[in-house]
Amino acid sequence: MVDANVLLGLFWIGCGLVILAPAALIAFGGRADLHVHYDEAVDPDYVSRRAGTTALLMGLVTVAYGVHQLLYGFSSTAFGGLLVALLVLSSLTKRFAQGWGYDADDDAAVE
Repeated sequence: MVDANVLLGLFWIGCGLVILAPAALIAFGGRADLHVHYDEAVDPDYVSRRAGTTALLMGLVTVAYGVHQLLYGFSSTAFGGLLVALLVLSSLTKRFAQGWGYDADDDAAVE
């Protein structure tokens, strides 16, 4: 019989990989249009850098939690930390995709 921690650890690793797939396309492929909250008025390079990197961090945190549960078993503190981290990072990536912190004047001054 397989231990529940192994199954749940593999589940969280799988979830992290599912998060990492589109996050990598957004961050490295410049596909800001893949983000569900992407605002067309915002520079896609800005969204790719900010929202993509934040989404990558979400995936890595989820994979790290899965590995932790796989190796050490369930920890309520680690699980709570995962939930808080995902809540904060998902809010950040949504805000970045909508243009939070983006200044079109600074972008025009560089060109």
